[in-house]
Amino acid sequence: MSRRIRPLLVLVTAAALLPLGAGTASASASPAEPKLCPPSASAPAGAAGTADRRTAPLPPNVVAFIEKYCAWGAKTSVVENYMDLFTHDGTLMDTGLPQPIDRLVIEKQIRGVLGVMPDYVFEPVSVTSSPDGRVIFVKARNTGTVQQLQGPAVPVDYYTMHRLMLRGDRVEQGRRFWDQTELFRPLDQTLPNLFAGLGSGGAAGWAAGGAAFEKRSAGLPGTAEWKERRKQAWNSGDASALVPDARNLRLNGPGLKGPITSAAGAEEYLGRFFGAMRGRLELEPGNTVRKGRTVHQEWVGHATVGPDEENGSPTTPRRVTYGIVERFTQDGRGGTEWELSFETLDLVATQSRIEKLRERIFPAPPKTS
Repeated sequence: MSRRIRPLLVLVTAAALLPLGAGTASASASPAEPKLCPPSASAPAGAAGTADRRTAPLPPNVVAFIEKYCAWGAKTSVVENYMDLFTHDGTLMDTGLPQPIDRLVIEKQIRGVLGVMPDYVFEPVSVTSSPDGRVIFVKARNTGTVQQLQGPAVPVDYYTMHRLMLRGDRVEQGRRFWDQTELFRPLDQTLPNLFAGLGSGGAAGWAAGGAAFEKRSAGLPGTAEWKERRKQAWNSGDASALVPDARNLRLNGPGLKGPITSAAGAEEYLGRFFGAMRGRLELEPGNTVRKGRTVHQEWVGHATVGPDEENGSPTTPRRVTYGIVERFTQDGRGGTEWELSFETLDLVATQSRIEKLRERIFPAPPKTS
């Protein structure tokens, strides 16, 4: 295993469970969520596993899984309970990895993560399930204190999004969507934030202007036609075509300290995201879960990334695996909450800088002869 992959695998499990990942900066950066997990280990059985209040009830296998997920998240040091979340052949995938990791690597890496963040707490805050309980999307809050090898201990607080494919009440295959920048920025305040200055609200509705109204994303989220239009928009970098056709919009995503509530602000947010890419996205629609007023849409594929320069010298673009999750929630009054989960670390930092950041937390892997 290469030196580049080994430290990356350590981070794969940092937010727990599967390869789903997407994180927003802190608890304040995400809309309020209903409590999903019981308040303590002494809570009565069945207290966990209630669906997001805007979705329908959960299938029995999902209820059972969420109860185990919450129990482990409250006491992450019990690695055996973490591994019990997976099937015997369960795998995890994360942004930037060339391929999923298996149980052997999953266990090794979660132990490594707990070694640098022993007080790690993982709290699922919402879950949306397919009717058959086969595919679920879980949003989770991650908190703890990173024990740096170089520097003082640093508290972290960020969100991740997990797309999990279940076999019964265990994970068969998962993917995590999160922004590793939110883990590393507390360690290095000079790490760029693509979206600095955005997310302080703004004029609601369409009064703030933006692109022509007819370009707005319309139609029922999750349909085949809708997915084809959004695929083209993501891959062509068409920000205006991605902004939902909603009279009251709230956009949350990586790097924001509060929601964006105007179409123009949403376009600027996406414009900065696309502007940081070194080439067009190459995404295909993944899993879609629609339940009640909530829809999750997964996008998976590749991206060409890397800052244009480092220390005044041009850099070479890197092609990496990439994924995005969109979560849409309609409030029934014409408003739409739009939440994005994706990675920005590879967009703002070179590979050498990322490796130096990891060295501040994780011991160097042993050299092979």
